[in-house]
Amino acid sequence: MKKKYGFLAAAMLTTGLLAACGNDDASKSSNSGDKQTTTEEKIVQDQLGRDVTIPNDPERVVVGGILPYFSTWFVATNSTKEIVGMHPNSYNAASNSMLAKMSPDVLKASTDFIQNGEVNVEELMKVDPQVYFEIANDTKSIEKLDEAGINTMALQTVEVADANPVKTFNSWLKLTAEIKGGDATDRADKYIDNVNSVQKDIDAKLKDVKDEEKPRVLVLHQHSDKSIVVAGQNLWGEYWVNATGGNDIVSADGVQGQKEVNMEQIYKWNPDIIYITNFTETQPEDLIGNKVSGQDWSEVKAVQDKKVYKIPLGIYRWFPPSGDSPLMLKWMASHNQPALFDYDMNKEIKSYYKDFYNFDVTDDEVETILHPSSDAAKQ
Repeated sequence: MKKKYGFLAAAMLTTGLLAACGNDDASKSSNSGDKQTTTEEKIVQDQLGRDVTIPNDPERVVVGGILPYFSTWFVATNSTKEIVGMHPNSYNAASNSMLAKMSPDVLKASTDFIQNGEVNVEELMKVDPQVYFEIANDTKSIEKLDEAGINTMALQTVEVADANPVKTFNSWLKLTAEIKGGDATDRADKYIDNVNSVQKDIDAKLKDVKDEEKPRVLVLHQHSDKSIVVAGQNLWGEYWVNATGGNDIVSADGVQGQKEVNMEQIYKWNPDIIYITNFTETQPEDLIGNKVSGQDWSEVKAVQDKKVYKIPLGIYRWFPPSGDSPLMLKWMASHNQPALFDYDMNKEIKSYYKDFYNFDVTDDEVETILHPSSDAAKQ
């Protein structure tokens, strides 16, 4: 059952908190459940089923532990100037993404409100948020923010459609369009129609592919010379791999979420293809060149065949929910089933960015997207 988190009664909110979050008509009675709004406000239901009162057109947005969300705001609004605060991990991804070039306002966001991995309310108040976005399962932060009178939208992640990153992003996009209004609705509809069309086309070409014709795929989620963490069921990789003509051997083996394994387990799985996420600094050449101390990857088929790929990073990392999801589908399908899919990713990326983001990508920038730096994973 989804837990509801009530807002403080209006009488308990201080004048200072009201100034930071809107006006006193936006407060919610935790006893009666009633809300009163002004013509400058609206009530939007978040993904925990809570009614949240926010300004009709918020101009000061903060993104907490829901790391990919800042790119959702951009896709819906074609702007990042409203994002005045974001989690340091999000900021690091943004600073190494195309979004930093396309909408440099994103780099003006403060990260000071996250300290020792947690929200510092006093620092958060300094950026004066009108709405704060948080991951739904971080109940500790949500309760802290509610107690401070900060309008907080909780967003689900893997709970949406069994960790389907496309449907998850679509749900965030629809919610953002509801919050923002205006052209955001049209932008959201255009994106959703496109990604659904891409998946439909891929599904049609894969319908006659037998299981034995699908490569055995492993997603390396986090990695170092001290730890090997793979992605299994109820994590984004399961969808990406299986939706693009691969066989996610980690998920098929019953592994749930992220799991630390040793090289002996890697040898047992012996994948045909390895995808490396942007949550780790490891690059394909580290495995192909057998450069990792204490680990011998040379016996793994994917390494022997040089089928080790770093997942791209465009306006955000392509592994979690992202506005570049149609490109992720095409990119991975091209690797999993090259006989069926011959997408020219240079052309695909240029066309997509022009059509959806009104941005002309250069050849060098395409290479940066397709072969992201390890810096994007640094904490």
